[in-house]
Amino acid sequence: MRAPVPHRLLGALTLAGALLVSGCTTVVRDPVARPAPDAAADTRTGAPQQPGVNPRNDLGQRSPDGGYWPASVQLGEHPELGPVVLDGQGFTLYRFDQDGAAPPRSNCTEQCLTAWLPVLVNEKVSFKDLDPARLGAVPRSDGTRQVTVGGRPVYRFVDDRVPGQAAGQGADGLWFVVAPDGGKAAAPIGQKPESSPR
Repeated sequence: MRAPVPHRLLGALTLAGALLVSGCTTVVRDPVARPAPDAAADTRTGAPQQPGVNPRNDLGQRSPDGGYWPASVQLGEHPELGPVVLDGQGFTLYRFDQDGAAPPRSNCTEQCLTAWLPVLVNEKVSFKDLDPARLGAVPRSDGTRQVTVGGRPVYRFVDDRVPGQAAGQGADGLWFVVAPDGGKAAAPIGQKPESSPR
C-alpha cells in the first residue's frame, strides 16, 4: 500500500508537472564554473553568494539532523555522468546504497550526517524538469521530510565545493550521483564513468 503524499508536497509536485514543459535543464559543462540556477543569498547580509563559497556556510536554515531546504531540486546534465539531479544552486545530489527504496527510508544517521546532508522538502521547494511520479518525501527522525527520487532519499555532499562537482561519486562504494529516475547516474554510452574519489 502506498503512503499518502502530504498536502504541502502535493503543491510542489503540481508545480513540478507544470515545469516539465518549460525545458529549463541546468547543464554543467565546466564543474568549476558556477551555473545560473537559483541565486543564493548570504543569510546574514542578503547579498548574493560568490562563486566557490564553501557550501557548508550557504545552506540557510538547517534541521536538527543537518539537512537543508534548497530553493529547488532540478534536472541537470553532467558532462561525464549524463542526466543528474541538482539542487537550486547547481550542486550535485546523491543516493546512498544502504537506504531503503521500498519503502523509502534513510539509513544515514549520526556521523554519516556530517558529510551527507539530507535534502529536505517544504512548501517553498520547487521541482524543475523532473518526473512528478518519481518524486516523494520520507519522514526523518528530527520531524522533517527528506526528498526522494525514485524512492531514494537524496543528499548533498559537503566536499563538493562548487556547483557541478561530483567528488562524492563512488565514495565508500556506497554513494552515487542520483539520476532523474532515482538510479545511479552513469556515463553515456561510449564514455568512461567518472573515477571514484576514494
